[in-house]
Amino acid sequence: MAKSILKIQGMTCEMCSKSVDKSLRAVKGVSEVSIDLKKGLATVVYDEERSTDRDLVRAVVDAGYRAEVKRGLFG
Repeated sequence: MAKSILKIQGMTCEMCSKSVDKSLRAVKGVSEVSIDLKKGLATVVYDEERSTDRDLVRAVVDAGYRAEVKRGLFG
């Protein structure tokens, strides 16, 4: 299992975070999603043999938000 943290722009309310959560959970291999609305982050645990970071970002973009994978300590 892999874990990625996505920095998401455009989430302004609880409905936004629910939309992002739903889109990420629809990606094949995703087993856990945790959204931090205040920080604009989504932590996703997924099977890297079934999906990639790119699939996760695409799901967020398809839901209407901007996203990028947070890298390193200062991402």
